[in-house]
Formats: sequence, structure tokens, C-alpha cells
Amino acid sequence: MESSFGEFLKQKRREKELTQKELANILFVSESAVSKWEKNVAHPDIALLPKLSEILGVTEHELITASVDRQARQEKAQARKWRAFSMTWSLFFYISYGITILTCFICNLAVNGTLSWFWIVVSALLLAFTFTNLPKLIKKHKLFLLPLSMYLALCILLAVCAIYTKGNWFWIATLPVLLGLVIIFTPIYISKFGIFSKVKKYNDFISVGIDFVMLNILLVVINIYSVVNNDTAWWYINIALPIVACVYLFLNLLLSVRFIKINRFLKTSIILTLIDLFIYMPPLFVKAKSSSLQDGIDSANIFMANLSNWQAGDGLQNNIHCIIFLSIMTLAIIFFAVGLIRNCKTKNQSKV
Repeated sequence: MESSFGEFLKQKRREKELTQKELANILFVSESAVSKWEKNVAHPDIALLPKLSEILGVTEHELITASVDRQARQEKAQARKWRAFSMTWSLFFYISYGITILTCFICNLAVNGTLSWFWIVVSALLLAFTFTNLPKLIKKHKLFLLPLSMYLALCILLAVCAIYTKGNWFWIATLPVLLGLVIIFTPIYISKFGIFSKVKKYNDFISVGIDFVMLNILLVVINIYSVVNNDTAWWYINIALPIVACVYLFLNLLLSVRFIKINRFLKTSIILTLIDLFIYMPPLFVKAKSSSLQDGIDSANIFMANLSNWQAGDGLQNNIHCIIFLSIMTLAIIFFAVGLIRNCKTKNQSKV
């Protein structure tokens, strides 16, 4: 049963061990005014509510509604606990990082007489800092600043390691990570910030195009690195670019399916068929210049399958690929049939 304002006021006043006169003196009102409030004859002026709620240890909302908001109090208690935990967590890492840096500084000077591997420790701790403490410090634009900070910290660590080991592998190590970040965050940024708002329906194609450019940059750098260090052939133009271009065109073809005005079951059927053909048809017409690549292509040739022979080797691999091919094609046929049935039902309903 809900209590009245007067009953609630009297209860909270007694819990604070205050008399009507003492409460009146604190609020600079008469004792009779407090008595009238508790008898529900009158109510305090709205200007007194903040001070009155502070004295009684309740919120203004609880005072007005004459009831204790237990859910709000629980939420505040949980918020206080979380803030305390968060502060302890941050302080723990700050102290840990400080002790680690100081210890490594002393050890490196004592053992080597100079600072060498100490900088690797510092850059590693900087990277760790971006995961443990930086998220709390960044208040705005976290989605952009946090991944950027983590990537830059990783680049610093790899650069320090490359300098320490006198290696020239820095770009080989950092570009794949950048490619991964581009693949993950480019669609998010395009959608969130409306970068290509005028051509919004083509955002998927733009994202794939950016990924295609970044992947080619990575492959070119890897090819240059392999040529310089191992004196290998220039395989980017002859092998990598055609494969990447085919995959890029195939992805755009899949994305184009959504523009076809048919139901989702027929679209799924088309996508499954395209995937099946893209994966398993190349062995019919691809003749790779590299013998090792050609062997890999031939080993996945479903038309060389022999389901009566399951011995280990290329035959077993061909059988497995054949079953996968038939399974995907079966799903495509099922979705196609369901799509046709749904399409016929829709047409019949529209006629009625």
C-alpha cells in the first residue's frame, strides 16, 4: 500500500532522528509548517524540495511520489560499483606499466650499458595501453580514434622491432593488418558517416573496390620484397592480379544479384549456383603457368572423381570436392524450386 506524502515525510524524518522543530530550523520554516506537511494539510514550496530531499536522504522523485525507488537506487549502487571497479582497473594497469618500464630501464642499462631492447618493451606497453586504458580516455569518435590508435601503436612496435633486428620487413608486417582494418571498418564508416550518401545503394561495391585496391598494394609490396630478398620472379602480374581480379569481379557479380527483382529464395539459388561454378569450374579451362598451382587445381577437379575409389590421395580429394559441389547445387535447386512456388503463389494471390 502506497503511503501519502505526509506519512513518507514523517517516516524519513524519524529515520534521520530529527524532530519537527529541528527539521523546521534547518529549512528556515515554522514548526507548524512541518506539522501541516506531515498531516497532508499543506505541502512544502517546490523551492524547498532539493534541500528537503538532501536532508532526508532521498531523491526529489521519491519525495514527490512518496515512495522509495528501489530500482533507481539499485542502478545507482551498481553504477558506483562499476566506477570503482573501472578506476581500480585503470590504476592497476598504470602501476603495472610504470613498474615494468622502470624495471626494464634499470635492467637494460645494468646488463647492456645502453638502452636497446628497452624500447621494444615500451612500444609493446604502448600497444597494450591502447587496449586497456585508452578506451576509457577517449570520449568522442571512439569508433574511428580507437582502431587508429591501436594500429599506430602496432606500427610503432613493429618499427622498433625492425630497427632492433635490422630487418626490412616493416611494410610486410603492417600492410596486412591495415588491409584487415580496411575490410572490417570501411563498410561501417561509409554507413555511419554517410561518406557516399548520394550513391548509398552502391556502398557495397565501393567497399569491395577499396578492399581490392588495398589488397593489390599489399601484393605488390610482397612481390617487391620477395624479389629483392630471394631473387624470385615477378609473379604479381602473371598470377596474383588475374586471380584477385577474378575474385573482385565475382564478388561484384554476387552483390549485383540483390538488384534483380525476384524473391529471396531465387536470389539465394542464383548465389549458390554462382559460388559453385566459381569454385569448381576453373579446373576445366585454367592452365596455370606454375606446375605447383596446376597440381593444386587438378587435385580439386570434381570431374575426375571416382566414388567407387576412396583411397587416400587425389582421388579421395576429388570425391570430397564432388560431394561438396553436388550438395551446394542440390541446395541451389531446392531454393530455386521453393522460389518458383512462392512466385506462383504471389501471382495467383494478386490475380484474386
